[in-house]
Amino acid sequence: MLAHRSAEMRELLARVYAELPPIFGTSLPVYVSAGAATGMMEAAIRCGARSRVLALVSGAFGERFARIAESCGRSVTRLVAPPGSTVDVGVLADALEHGDYDAVTAVHVETSTGAMADVASYGRVVASHHDALLLVDAVSSVGGAEVNMDAGGMDMVLAASQKALALPPGLSFIACSERAMARARELPDRGLYLDVVRMDDYWHEGETAGTPAIPQLFALDAQLAAIAREGLSARFRRHANMARAVERWAYSRGNDMPIRLLADEGSRAPTVSCIEIDGDAPLLRALLRERGFEVGAGYGALAARTIRIGHMGDHTVRELTPLLAALDASLAVR
Repeated sequence: MLAHRSAEMRELLARVYAELPPIFGTSLPVYVSAGAATGMMEAAIRCGARSRVLALVSGAFGERFARIAESCGRSVTRLVAPPGSTVDVGVLADALEHGDYDAVTAVHVETSTGAMADVASYGRVVASHHDALLLVDAVSSVGGAEVNMDAGGMDMVLAASQKALALPPGLSFIACSERAMARARELPDRGLYLDVVRMDDYWHEGETAGTPAIPQLFALDAQLAAIAREGLSARFRRHANMARAVERWAYSRGNDMPIRLLADEGSRAPTVSCIEIDGDAPLLRALLRERGFEVGAGYGALAARTIRIGHMGDHTVRELTPLLAALDASLAVR
């Protein structure tokens, strides 16, 4: 443990602050906080939305973003896509053309369905409406898929440590465009702990705004060095290869039983696959656990009929192969 306002801590944070921006696709600061990504979703709303929010909902976490906006007193209009799909950019453009919104919330990779939205296209549309900001949940993409915050016109991008960064939970992150920081400075009720202006002030001092989660910061420092050694292009390619392996397996199984990837072809995430089965998904998870494998439960309304494979972080196709074999065996006996 270190004193969190010490020179040693500033040295640690200097490394972390230097290595995080490329993973977000930005040249701007990425702020680090102790807490869950849900907190950073609230920070994005409190600091980035004045009054009227257009929420793009393609699953449970898009809905969470919308509910957070409502809980913070914003008026929310939802654009809802069916499970496995994402909101069409034309639908977004039409809504912005005919409505008065100052913020749009979107999820890059919807963890509950395995669908990945074209947030760069969203960014181009939102940027054409000068008063609207695009607030993006990139929890299941940062570290496993290209984000391109700056080039994609995203104004706030948030993430957390426990997904594709392959770290224990406890750290969350947010990056803000210059437009977003200007918006935040004009909003009167940002609170304290979730105030990105305060985070920026401490960032310039080489510190964090609140007491940091020191063990997780040491882990983050080591993991960022490992990511740099692998290279982002290679890391993204490895994740895409894992997604393709699951896709090939699902297609092969679909010939003899009703099983399919929930996400639409062309919008499947490289970091997580949601698999819809004909039968008892919780039983299938239990059979896999008996074989030494843990996969994600279906989320929310999808719980009874789906499982989720998180092929992200430090996993490889070589490690994924025995899981898929175990799935074959479990499906045969359930």
